[in-house]
Amino acid sequence: MNTRILISLFIMLLTSMYTGAQNLMRNLSYGFRLERGHLIPGDKFGKDLIRTNGFGSYILSATYRADSATATPYDLTFGYPGIEAGIILSDYSRSTLGRPGRDHTSCIGYIIGLYGRFNRDLLQLPSFRLGYSISNGIGYCTQPYSYPSNVDNEFIGSPLSIYFATSLYAAFRFHPRFEFMCAYGLRHFSNSALSRPNKGANTLGTSIGLRYYPSADEKPTYRLYNSTDSPKGIYFDISAGCNLHTMIETWYLHQSSPSTVPAHFPVRPSFATSLSAMYRYHLKFSSGISLDYMYAGYYAEASRIDSNKGVTGYHYSPHVLGVSLRHEVRYRRIALGAGFGWYLHRRLGQMGETMAKPYYETIGLRYYIPSTPLYVSYDVHAHLLRADAMQFNLGVCL
Repeated sequence: MNTRILISLFIMLLTSMYTGAQNLMRNLSYGFRLERGHLIPGDKFGKDLIRTNGFGSYILSATYRADSATATPYDLTFGYPGIEAGIILSDYSRSTLGRPGRDHTSCIGYIIGLYGRFNRDLLQLPSFRLGYSISNGIGYCTQPYSYPSNVDNEFIGSPLSIYFATSLYAAFRFHPRFEFMCAYGLRHFSNSALSRPNKGANTLGTSIGLRYYPSADEKPTYRLYNSTDSPKGIYFDISAGCNLHTMIETWYLHQSSPSTVPAHFPVRPSFATSLSAMYRYHLKFSSGISLDYMYAGYYAEASRIDSNKGVTGYHYSPHVLGVSLRHEVRYRRIALGAGFGWYLHRRLGQMGETMAKPYYETIGLRYYIPSTPLYVSYDVHAHLLRADAMQFNLGVCL
């Protein structure tokens, strides 16, 4: 009797797995895109480094889009977005870099990346779609900064990079199984201040491609979102974690003698925490205000560097306090968070005041752990879009 029960349960499990796999495959499509564009420097020095400018990408992807049978309320409210995973090969070989008056040239080479992408249609017609996308991932650079062979590549300073991208796209379904796609957008690779140098490789480009729908004979059905199902209300978001930072002071300290630039810049961890009062006014949107604190243990090193340079008149403290406006966009268990803040207290010496300005920005992703109020997250902490640190947090929503 027990054997029959076990066999029955096993058959039911296999049937469920097969049905789930069928549903997944039915909602998958596959794409290939080609992109051409150019580097855009973040400052005048970056512009002076670029001698020839050319950029291309080759992208392979798979995209999942739910239908009524598999949709969650998040799929309904976003209008059935496409969740894409892919591999990107970015070719910077046509871009050469070099300081004015120097014969030697440097290059970025190639960056191979793995990414996830959120595609949302803003306009949907029977054969035409128009929308936007947001991507995040990691990349590996074949020719990062090195002395003396690649000394003028100040855009990518280490082999591993964080990848962000955003674009506007249009798609035309000219055949039941094939779709033509084109897009225009921004790509960004940088090490997020986990090494130096770190100007970041920013590009603007246009892409074209094809998407293949293997299950085009099965027409998915869709239903509308009922906004009355949306949870609303005030909640508190408490997080704590580790802020990882390399000091830009160390990079500038060696600029007069590049041969002395260290092969690896020390990554300096700092404790960071925040307390946010948030208001969730839609299933996918929350906004609020946050009090942010960090204990910058590297303040003594900033003081030592300024003292060795003969710099006076600055104050030094490990305590950094700021207040920021926060916004979160959530899809299922993944959320994109962004913030804009103002320092109430920050005393980290000459470079701290010169490079940081009185304000800061944060952007990152978080994952909500099932059946708990907990989440894990990472954020890039930046000043005027210049990355200053990477922060990893564990948080709770109450």
